[in-house]
Amino acid sequence: MTEAEYAEYIAMFNAACAGDGTGFAAVFDRYYEPGAVFEYVPNATKNSGRDFTIRFWQGVHEIMHETILPHVSFLSVGTKMASEAPIDFICKRDVEWVGVPHKKGTSFRLMMAAFYDLSPANKIRYARVYSIYNRAYQPD
Repeated sequence: MTEAEYAEYIAMFNAACAGDGTGFAAVFDRYYEPGAVFEYVPNATKNSGRDFTIRFWQGVHEIMHETILPHVSFLSVGTKMASEAPIDFICKRDVEWVGVPHKKGTSFRLMMAAFYDLSPANKIRYARVYSIYNRAYQPD
């Protein structure tokens, strides 16, 4: 997957998060293999397959609005890809995320490091996402 294709993936994911009507199913179908695993590392959640991953994304969307910002690092070699990017969240209700409490209406930023295994069809078959909270990442 090229850097431009990855940027298209992130744009489509952000649009689905924003409620543009695309939906998470369309994102998954376009960029993921049907049996792909999406692993969210801070709480060791492994979502295997389309339905589980879409439910995970929808669950996050129910409590927060997520926007992945432009990546600061990107590497792609063969069937391996990695990216680092900040992610902004706006809380739709009181929530504790990665061990930090947040009130409804507040926002916070995480730094995401994501590692991907790609199939020969150039689709994601395994995604491992690390989200890290640090006060230093918060916008001024």
